[in-house]
Amino acid sequence: MKSEEIILLGNNQLILEDNLHSYMYKALKWSEKLRKNVNRPFLKKHMTNKELVYHPLWIAKTLVLAGRHPFPPKKIPKMVFVDALSGYRGMLSTVPETSTLKVTSNQLIEADIFEEEAKKYIIDVQEKQINRSYVLKKPDHQLVDLSLHYLPLWKTTVKSTIFNKNFIINANTGESEEYMGKFWADRNRMKIS
Repeated sequence: MKSEEIILLGNNQLILEDNLHSYMYKALKWSEKLRKNVNRPFLKKHMTNKELVYHPLWIAKTLVLAGRHPFPPKKIPKMVFVDALSGYRGMLSTVPETSTLKVTSNQLIEADIFEEEAKKYIIDVQEKQINRSYVLKKPDHQLVDLSLHYLPLWKTTVKSTIFNKNFIINANTGESEEYMGKFWADRNRMKIS
């Protein structure tokens, strides 16, 4: 199998397979938790597959250049992310920790949005989210760096006679990332012009 070196979001201290069932239980809805026999040991026993995959995200370092005539412009750094499958985008509140990792190429989810299109999404964030906080004169923006990063996700399935469910768990935080899995099934999404 071909291996590739990727930039991983997080410090590569991932949730272990043995603890995965606890995070899956936390991701259940209340109505699912109230079902008889659906508990952590049940989830661990009926887990039919566990796969660690890497979801692509574009991460951009930008500068907001707020003019203050006659003074030089104030430079404010911002971090912007673009999901490389769905185009979902926004600002990050902190600079994410990253590390490099070698993975087999079959673990990587292929990006649908490439660098040029990602730049359009970043401009969209700058115009619709960042500029919103400037009432009079809108600032200028400068793209400092744009690179493809990968978010590690556990993809698991629980199958039994009383309960069937697919789980997508963030391997860094243990949070449910169920909405990301929807984009893997449907690869035809609207693009911005």
